[in-house]
Amino acid sequence: MPAVVETHHLSYTYLPGSVYEHQALKDINISLTKGEFLGILGPNGSGKSTLAQHFNGLIRPTSGHMTVCGIPTSDPKLSKDLWKKAGLVFQYPEQQIFQITVFNEVAYGPRNLGLPEAEVAERVHDALQQVGITQGDINHLAPVTLSGGLRRRVAIAGMLAIQPEILILDEPMAGLDAAGRRLLSDIFKKRHEKKETTVMISHNLKEFMTVTDKIAVLDSGSMIFFGDVKDLLMRPEILGQYQLELPEYLQVVYRLAEKGFDIKTDISSMQEAGEEILRFLQENKHGDVTI
Repeated sequence: MPAVVETHHLSYTYLPGSVYEHQALKDINISLTKGEFLGILGPNGSGKSTLAQHFNGLIRPTSGHMTVCGIPTSDPKLSKDLWKKAGLVFQYPEQQIFQITVFNEVAYGPRNLGLPEAEVAERVHDALQQVGITQGDINHLAPVTLSGGLRRRVAIAGMLAIQPEILILDEPMAGLDAAGRRLLSDIFKKRHEKKETTVMISHNLKEFMTVTDKIAVLDSGSMIFFGDVKDLLMRPEILGQYQLELPEYLQVVYRLAEKGFDIKTDISSMQEAGEEILRFLQENKHGDVTI
């Protein structure tokens, strides 16, 4: 299957040639096929947000090459409309919310696609429903009057209404309550089931562990790891160094393995873990299992 995102030796430098020059990305290589979920992890200042802004052509490589949906991002003539294919939700939603009502904010993208107003309204309704906003009267409220969590939901709805091929989210769980996090997790799972490509930045591995296909770990602009989730789980030195806390079900599995029990650790989903733990308990029901 052809790659929907491809980078070759991508590097990016802020303010080159000035006293404030800073190389934010160094020799980044990524390949992502249609329908895959990419999770990007790393400490503050690692280059995560800079990389995210490359996905929809907001910034272009200083050197190297990046192609998104078949479009070379280094060519401004070709990449100026990349927003239609790769939708980016910033870490701080107030950076991209500027319409006077919630409805107009979510409708902005579809209207710029030139869609009929009836289809625009339908897309707005569907997108708001996906993020758990169903009250009709909120459509006419000013986004600035909403809580931070609701503004984040509106910003995500605005991108969902465009129906991009790739959805990129920078720390989307920040500021959301438990209900908002569950809604967002449901959106991820549905996109994954429909083979829609998603890229998510987070500090927390647990936030996308159950849906992610590929993981990228960045530090100081360099790619420390890029590959399948199962391969990352076999790299305890990376998990430990970057304090990537495993989901509770994997903590149980790894704790049993550390105790010397015969249990499979090559697991990346809750269902797999449940089946393996059940198998283990059935085989050891008369033994002493203490973790």
